[in-house]
Amino acid sequence: MEEQHFNFACYVRGRNEVWESVVKRVGSKRILYLEFGVARGQSMRYWSRELRHPETAMHGFDSFEGLPESGGPWNKGQFSTGGLPPDIADPRVRFFKGWFDEVLPTYIVPAHELLVINMDADLYSSTIYVLQHLRPHIKPGTLICFDEFHCVEHEPRAFGEFISQTGLRFRAICADQTLVHALFECVQ
Repeated sequence: MEEQHFNFACYVRGRNEVWESVVKRVGSKRILYLEFGVARGQSMRYWSRELRHPETAMHGFDSFEGLPESGGPWNKGQFSTGGLPPDIADPRVRFFKGWFDEVLPTYIVPAHELLVINMDADLYSSTIYVLQHLRPHIKPGTLICFDEFHCVEHEPRAFGEFISQTGLRFRAICADQTLVHALFECVQ
């Protein structure tokens, strides 16, 4: 955080308040919401309710078999849903089942006004892969939420390396008081 000179403009109580700051920023724009690490779909249900533009697309990526490896406080296979994606009755929601490195190379990013990425991949290896793969689509205005930003060897490490590799600049927008959930905006 210090190395990147990140100072959050606001600290809130929890994840939903971080997400609310995204909802306030995006307004009625046509969003492409990409979620990496869907599990049982709790967060996708939130976004389905809050992102109201009829042409918003919400795409969730997950193997639904749990984490591909152990790391930090997590174990291989943790968060498995037995291979089943959640049932969300919103035609704007679509799931892409498989490991990120297998699914993303065939994924075509649809047209959108603003990109919102929710990184809940937990692990360094998964997070860095997703960020590097999406690099051509991360532009000023892109919002990236991290869901495990307190585990410094995983999501923060991947984000720091991504910034160093790409030269992109980000502004810290909002975080919960424990830095588990953090929101950044690409500014350059």
